[in-house]
Amino acid sequence: MIVIGTNFAYIKGKGGEVVKENTTILCCCGAGICTSNYLKEEIEDRMKAEKIKNVKVIICRVTDLEEQIGNADLVVTTVEIHAIEGTPMVRALGIMLDDVAAEKALKEIVSIVKNL
Repeated sequence: MIVIGTNFAYIKGKGGEVVKENTTILCCCGAGICTSNYLKEEIEDRMKAEKIKNVKVIICRVTDLEEQIGNADLVVTTVEIHAIEGTPMVRALGIMLDDVAAEKALKEIVSIVKNL
């Protein structure tokens, strides 16, 4: 899962739309070490490729999720957890499995970030 501090500063996009200046993604796995770090790197690489800036990706353990969630705009996890009211969540185990599943999860993450 990925978590970005929600500093609610807004800017105008090229088309005049309001765009959130900072987005926090919280990457969450069981231990908060290897898998969440891999997710973080994959998400950061995709954000760079999509030219999406001002995204902060934070890693955490499932047991730390409750205290971290207040700062998150999006939660990305590899483990099954209950839905978090008010915060979008992507179950992204596919990023670890194969290219097709990884692409599907990353597209969903990009879509959510673009619409925050």
